[in-house]
Amino acid sequence: MPGQGQRLGQQTGRTAWPRRGVYFFREPGEFRAGRPNVARVVRVGTHAVSAGSRSTLWGRLRAHRGGADGSGNHRGSIFRLHVGAALLARDGSHLPTWSVGSSAPKSVRVTEVEHERRVSVHIGSMSVLWVDVPDEPGPGSARACIERNAIALLSNRRAPLDPPSAAWLGRYSPRSEIRDSGLWNLNHLELDYEASFLDVLEESVERTRRLVAR
Repeated sequence: MPGQGQRLGQQTGRTAWPRRGVYFFREPGEFRAGRPNVARVVRVGTHAVSAGSRSTLWGRLRAHRGGADGSGNHRGSIFRLHVGAALLARDGSHLPTWSVGSSAPKSVRVTEVEHERRVSVHIGSMSVLWVDVPDEPGPGSARACIERNAIALLSNRRAPLDPPSAAWLGRYSPRSEIRDSGLWNLNHLELDYEASFLDVLEESVERTRRLVAR
């Protein structure tokens, strides 16, 4: 699958990204319980699920990755916010402005620069998989279906079949949803997944393989 084994920190906009898709993150040191040589998925996400949205797959991934210089904006990426909060808790650090507000003046952002860089290093070390799902934006899109059901399946209603390792950073998250599910996600964790979504995902994987083979 595209992106397999490639760290997000190595990715750029020059990659042949599809305009729209669903992404799956895997984190160093995290493996499936029954297959200890296979990395487990720790986050599922997509974009453009609101009607009229123009966001792109790479645009969303870049927001998570941050800039090539290690900079970043956790107010523009909930993934960065969660990882940063867990790092602070693990290290016993205190940054009172972290996660406060949807925007912040430069005087505040300057105090957050070093921590944003730590977040960029951690997320940049993760590998990312993606599938091309080129449907129109909207809550009923195939991308929304894949995201919702994949999270529900992987969380196994917050008693995951592939539990996180004892050292997983998410265990330090202030959010119980993350600690209990083993995923850097908050939504859809309590749902029962619809098995039919696997057919939609398989079709998307095959489409992606054809796209990459061109």
